[in-house]
Amino acid sequence: MEKIKVGIITFSDGRPKVNSDLLEINKRFQSELAKLLQSTNEIEVIEAKEIVSKPSIARSEGLRMKNEGVHLTIFNYAVWAFPHFSVIASKFAPGPFLLFGNVNPQYPGMVGMLAAAGALDQTGVIHKRVWGDIKDQKVLKQVLSFIRAAYAFNSLRGQRYGIIGGRPMGMYTAVPNVDLWNSIFGIDIEHIDQYDVVRLSAEVPESRAQSGLKWLESHVKKIHYDGKQLTPEKLKLQIKSYHAIQKIIKDYELDFAGIKAQPELTDNFA
Repeated sequence: MEKIKVGIITFSDGRPKVNSDLLEINKRFQSELAKLLQSTNEIEVIEAKEIVSKPSIARSEGLRMKNEGVHLTIFNYAVWAFPHFSVIASKFAPGPFLLFGNVNPQYPGMVGMLAAAGALDQTGVIHKRVWGDIKDQKVLKQVLSFIRAAYAFNSLRGQRYGIIGGRPMGMYTAVPNVDLWNSIFGIDIEHIDQYDVVRLSAEVPESRAQSGLKWLESHVKKIHYDGKQLTPEKLKLQIKSYHAIQKIIKDYELDFAGIKAQPELTDNFA
């Protein structure tokens, strides 16, 4: 299974003397966060090479995360950090963004995180905030929950959904919004006529359907034929339909699909 690639960028104070004094503290908290995430065995961490204390570093580390192909980026705060560094980094690093504030009572890291969050809100950058000790299982669970959701969200981009048939029996909730799915998730929707299922089923050789029927009869516990609607011939038609759908998926290069069926296919075919 592919590991989720997570970028971590740590932000600091923009005053050179202050940043120099806080350098080891920032590195320690970044390393601790990275090690905990790595220990889950489902995450590959890409750490920033430099602590962000200048606009140029915010830009270069954001670009590095993009070039490394991370699935999402954690903005890490252990001390007060200039908020505009986070805004600049967000223009280059891949989102979604998690703002993580460490428990570090000697320094105003929470203030730094909230100030950055406010700046991101004002510039329209959607993000989530988590604060606490990453060694706390409750905190780690929140972070992992975001990471998994962000990974799933980004994995949908560029996928294709095949919708076979139109709105079923007037149900608004069973029809996807084409432009909305594309704008939110990056999913392309292909509309396919149900007649393709009927047409392609007829092209499936009888020998292939018979082979599928024999496989089912030898592998399932029981096939409940009733001699009326549920007959071997009807089951072979359904097997042909399966192969027809497989061909549609291949020809249209679909990642997933939905079939209307009701009432046309259910009443007149399947």
